[in-house]
Amino acid sequence: MPAADAFAAEWHVLAQALNLSAALSESLLAELQAGYGHPARHYHNKKHIIAMLNGAAGLEFNDPDMARLAIVFHDVIYDPTRSDNEHRSADLLKDRLASQITPDRLIKAAGIIAATAGHQPSDDHDTNLVLDLDMAILGQPWPAYLSYAQGVMAEYMPHIGDAAWRQGRSSLFIDPTLAREDIFITEHFKPLEIQARENLRHEKAWLSGNAPSA
Repeated sequence: MPAADAFAAEWHVLAQALNLSAALSESLLAELQAGYGHPARHYHNKKHIIAMLNGAAGLEFNDPDMARLAIVFHDVIYDPTRSDNEHRSADLLKDRLASQITPDRLIKAAGIIAATAGHQPSDDHDTNLVLDLDMAILGQPWPAYLSYAQGVMAEYMPHIGDAAWRQGRSSLFIDPTLAREDIFITEHFKPLEIQARENLRHEKAWLSGNAPSA
């Protein structure tokens, strides 16, 4: 199934669970499709969201609908030149659904989105699961990881250039992630830890020209 169709199908199931009107559901779907379908989205696109939703299907959340809602909205605003994308995405969610979802649940979903900015362990079980889902690509086999890394590179390179990307990717993401005691927060994702560290080290070598690209 094409990503656009799969994304729409997932959204319609969620919108029905949230009791959204047909008009609001379609309006939000159009907005989400426009964001994730932008041609500059090489990784942070509908495929990324679908992969997270598929992974979420096998997990036990305290509030599954708010976790899924957070997943759907967490990268809807994505501008590589800004550092507040997650908070802007959370604000968009609150603005669009303020009259549809109770304040406590809306705060929960927005909080999960905001947490994806720093990926630090939370006291909230659902937040930790979503954070690990977002990072699960790090623990996939190298070809899948390389495709992810190249996608993110393609999103940033037009704005900052090759040299700045390579330096920044290593110093701002790879090194801090490797320095963490645990990359993954929840027990469910712990089996990905070893592969994730291997991939990160391999990418750092690849960025410096010291490793094959496949």
